[in-house]
Amino acid sequence: MFTTTLIKEEKKFSVLVTGNLGFVGTETTKSFQANKVDVIGYDIMSNQDIRDGVRLETCIQQTRPDRILHLAAVARFADADKNPHLAHETNVIGTMNVSRLAAKYHIPVVYASTGSVYMPIKEEPPITEEFQAMGNSVYGCTKYVGELYIKQYGNPYIILRYAHLYGKEKRHHGLIGGFLDRINRGLAPTLHGGKQSNDFTYVKDVARANYLAITAPWDKWHQAYNIGTGEELTAEEAGKLVCKAAKYKGKVEITEQRTVDPERFVYNTKKAETMLGFKAEYTFSKGLEDMFYES
Repeated sequence: MFTTTLIKEEKKFSVLVTGNLGFVGTETTKSFQANKVDVIGYDIMSNQDIRDGVRLETCIQQTRPDRILHLAAVARFADADKNPHLAHETNVIGTMNVSRLAAKYHIPVVYASTGSVYMPIKEEPPITEEFQAMGNSVYGCTKYVGELYIKQYGNPYIILRYAHLYGKEKRHHGLIGGFLDRINRGLAPTLHGGKQSNDFTYVKDVARANYLAITAPWDKWHQAYNIGTGEELTAEEAGKLVCKAAKYKGKVEITEQRTVDPERFVYNTKKAETMLGFKAEYTFSKGLEDMFYES
């Protein structure tokens, strides 16, 4: 049985959300429900696997969504490196299934991509959507090939390239999650490098971007958009703010910078502001404040 969240009041339209039980999917579902959108959940945690094209097609036939928001993915560098075969099957073949069926049933798709497709960055940031995309990691490459499949079938699409995401439910990985996990276990947090920069984007902003994308007028489709803040922080600066928010005053262990991390990563978000009406509401400090308030 496919999971469907029904809205009592008249709905605007229905959206099939792959990966609805994940980090971004959970927050996005809240946003959609608040805006009276009917959410049809499709998640591997409910034994609904995008690699299974037959089952996915049955779901689409039964529910007839007005849009598809495709979030499901092997979404961590470490997981993709550990099992590149699974990353390929999920991020590439699974996305091909979504795109092919969306075209067959004439359903516009919003695809959640990543700033990792811009690696290696060969131009000077801030990064615009015109920067070359390819990926230099298993995760980044599979997500970029997913973009190519989204475009292949000629179906209406929007590609959202998220910057570095954080939020309460993103536990045990990433700079923020890694710091907090070690602090909560009574260990000194580990900083890989420190001088490299990133664009840290709060999950509530990402959920709002997803809503703006699925409701965008037709002249905004067939585009890729950078979804971030445009606020550039070094890992060292971000780590200090996390320690301050967690009231941690101990030492921080510093190791070598990871090869997967670029020296500078910050977005130019003008295109998303102009065309989707998206502008991040949360600075890093404000996002951390909200995150700890909800904890």
